Amino acid sequence: MAEEVKENQCLESGKVVWYAVRTFNCKEKEISQFFTENGLIHFIPMLYKVDKRKTGKSQRVLSPVVHNLLFLQKTLPEKEILKIMSDCNWPVQIFRKVDSNECYEIPNSQMTEFRALCDQNFEDASFIEQEEIEAKVGKKVRIIHGPFTGMTGKLVRFNNKFFFVKSVVGLGVMIHVSRWYCEVEKD
Repeated sequence: MAEEVKENQCLESGKVVWYAVRTFNCKEKEISQFFTENGLIHFIPMLYKVDKRKTGKSQRVLSPVVHNLLFLQKTLPEKEILKIMSDCNWPVQIFRKVDSNECYEIPNSQMTEFRALCDQNFEDASFIEQEEIEAKVGKKVRIIHGPFTGMTGKLVRFNNKFFFVKSVVGLGVMIHVSRWYCEVEKD
């Protein structure tokens, strides 16, 4: 009962959160269509890849960055979202917190930054897994100049270049930035 009150207050207050959703068998596009048909707001990190057709012609095709992952905005109470998801023809599940069975919620501010960095027309972005992010030494920074001003993430050095990394649920977006465009965040 207390969880329902907290959840309704969250929805009424306009506090927007997102869920990371795991899919299976590379069905992101089909599940995206299902979510659209059910009025659910969602996001799939995608980028253009060159696809060589059997005819020998190259074509730019929009493809998911990571298969089996999409993000779903919480616009309904959790129970309603889970009910809709149970009607899906393909298996889907919301990421859960490690220490409990609660759905892992991503604040809208983090998703807004992440979505901006995942713009498929931005060709300088590359994507890395959480293990790679954690393995790289770096500092928590805020970008102070350029189109991504105000974003916070990790500044890492790779092949004598500096990259800004923003991660959400095991997926990181890495963009090349000048280290002079960043300031170290104070803890």
